[in-house]
Amino acid sequence: MLNPESKSLMLRIENDIQQEQQTHHVGGEDVLLTLLLHGPAVVSPFCYFEVRRENLIEDTLNILSRPNVNFKKELKVRFVGEQGEDSGGLRKEFFQLIVKQLFDPAYSMFNYNEETRTYWFNPDTFEACIKFELIGFILGLALYNSIILDIHFPRVVYKKVLGHKPDFDDLADFSPSIAQSLDFILGYEGDDLKDLLACTFSVEVDSYGKKTVAELVPGGSAIYVTQENKRAYVEKYIEWLFDKSVERVFAAFKRGFYKLYKGEMTTHCDPEELQLLICGSPVLDFHELQQATRYDGGYTKDSPSVALLWEVLHGLDAEKKRRFLSFSTGSDRAPVGGLRNLPFCVMKHGEDGEQLPTSHTCFNYFLLPPYVSKEKLKSKLLLAIENSEGFGLI
Repeated sequence: MLNPESKSLMLRIENDIQQEQQTHHVGGEDVLLTLLLHGPAVVSPFCYFEVRRENLIEDTLNILSRPNVNFKKELKVRFVGEQGEDSGGLRKEFFQLIVKQLFDPAYSMFNYNEETRTYWFNPDTFEACIKFELIGFILGLALYNSIILDIHFPRVVYKKVLGHKPDFDDLADFSPSIAQSLDFILGYEGDDLKDLLACTFSVEVDSYGKKTVAELVPGGSAIYVTQENKRAYVEKYIEWLFDKSVERVFAAFKRGFYKLYKGEMTTHCDPEELQLLICGSPVLDFHELQQATRYDGGYTKDSPSVALLWEVLHGLDAEKKRRFLSFSTGSDRAPVGGLRNLPFCVMKHGEDGEQLPTSHTCFNYFLLPPYVSKEKLKSKLLLAIENSEGFGLI
């Protein structure tokens, strides 16, 4: 049996081989004939996304809808009107930006669960299914190009992608409060359950302020929950919540994900491993990060400011460590295998003044002024990471 790190390596090797095969396939063609018939994009060894920052979703949807685009080539991104070749940073920035936009509340594609800090599909969204297909495609494309995404889905999303049936454990992971209520029903042995609950096989749904009733089974509004049918009620509720209520949008999401993988993932991963591959691990060992970090701009591992930095970082609580990692890399999670596998660099930047630390999240660079006191470094660092939304990220 392979562990998740081994499976991640195996998947990365398979993806690299496929990308290499696409490159050689291009090189072996009659390039002149291909240019005449299909244009220059076809003969490139890369899959280029040329997008406008201000129209990121629209431009990516247009690329997704084009025929004969070979998404199995290595991805390169160009932002219209900007110079520079993509050596990995622009690609990572593209994923960061488009994920942030697609999960923006203005689109109403997902509902945020405060209890578990996760997102779930909005069954009442006005957005077209193609946008859910896009977010599924983005997950698959990021996985194919070894990019960790800052996406917070519950585990059940990955189970459904792999074709597994949701169960009560998924409900407990998704919404502990709902699971607790249903667990009470399952555990209650009194004969007065029907009168106590006055609950039927139906769910009241609030859709933009309008109350509607969804029946869990045909005629469910007239079927009361009793001792005899309570288990069926819980099963039907889970089926409605995770399957029927989001059937249309989830089908589009899953279709987008499998544009690249065509079902191969079902033989490689279980749901937890797929989640790790896409989103990384929540386990953060900063000693591993310190061992893996390299230095630039005049810093070495023995520089006084660097030593102070690690003293401060090791003293932070778990939440502030996540904030630091998100500030520096764009994600608060570690790659599969832990932070020892994260390419990370601390670079000297500026002077010991009032300047705050900044970061190049696209390249995992943390830019640290040469502070001489631990107290000043800590205060500047905390100010930066706790106010980092739209600030300090280059």
